[in-house]
Amino acid sequence: MKCDLIFYLARRTSYCEKALKKQLAEIGIGLNEVTASTTPVMLGEKLVDSLGRCNLVFIIGGLGFSGKNGLSDVLSKALSATRVTIADTRKLRNEIGKQYGYLIRCGKQMIVALPDKPDELSEMFSPALVSCIKDTYNL
Repeated sequence: MKCDLIFYLARRTSYCEKALKKQLAEIGIGLNEVTASTTPVMLGEKLVDSLGRCNLVFIIGGLGFSGKNGLSDVLSKALSATRVTIADTRKLRNEIGKQYGYLIRCGKQMIVALPDKPDELSEMFSPALVSCIKDTYNL
């Protein structure tokens, strides 16, 4: 199985990509396409493209920003016009950092938002997240 990765206002992108690849390899998932965006509009376009291509998309970065460019606000605004409900969204705990991650699931499609710090990203790839991904995609 393959997934997409979108960097949004992210730093340490090569380190984050390496950390994510390591976590994904352990459950048999590879990266299909890696892109970057610097604006909410560009992120929306990349997300639509990615979800048209595959069912699992990771967004790294943007969680430390607030206001109209912050990832949580951008996703909240974008998802308000969809079938996604609060029950489809889950916060991912971050035991070693300040930003939470997010898991958004609708049917077989899943968006996982993680911080742009490799150590936090790896830590947040918890057994619960792995189990959710495995169960959703029968891995």
